[in-house]
Amino acid sequence: MIETERLILRQWRDEDYPIFAQLNADPTVMRYFPELMSREESDAQAGRISRHIANKGWGFWAVELKSSGEFIGSRIQ
Repeated sequence: MIETERLILRQWRDEDYPIFAQLNADPTVMRYFPELMSREESDAQAGRISRHIANKGWGFWAVELKSSGEFIGSRIQ
């Protein structure tokens, strides 16, 4: 886990998946990506990311706001 003044970068949790899927289905969020993702595609990607972090110790960490504990996306570190 990595912390800044406002954010926590951490391993993924099951409760992050629905919010991540909403982000991946939003045309504004995904405007620079090839296509929107279905819930199944998004969940599969989150699972791959989580396994990569578990195996390698780095990757696209889940990002949460320290003040609220709210998952707000992903960031590589």
